Amino acid sequence: MFASIASKRLLATPSRRFCSTVPIKQVASVLKLNVGNEETALAMDAHFQKMNTMMKAHPGYQRANRYVCKSEWAYEMSFIFGDLDSFKAWNTSAVREEVHNNYLAALKEVGIPEDKVYGGARVYDEWE
Repeated sequence: MFASIASKRLLATPSRRFCSTVPIKQVASVLKLNVGNEETALAMDAHFQKMNTMMKAHPGYQRANRYVCKSEWAYEMSFIFGDLDSFKAWNTSAVREEVHNNYLAALKEVGIPEDKVYGGARVYDEWE
């Protein structure tokens, strides 16, 4: 999701063209990190829930999904945007700076270095 969160920011920005044969209906901005234990996972939950609430002010933002592997303490977040345009607009959104500052404070609070977080963008679909 990176070598430095400062260079990639909180949520990845579109830097590559998506394959033209894969339709882009929605976009997920993904963060992956290792939280190490349940206490840190719960702390990150609280921060990411706050970020999810903040992000709802951005047009086109829809929701967040969280995945935790309790045997490895792998922690993954997906922030779902309704379409490619809303995801691209996130890059210059005023809300983004506030969310990003909250994200950096969360990492600092739990002692996770920025360079230990992966971030990226994914074409997102829900299948039934």
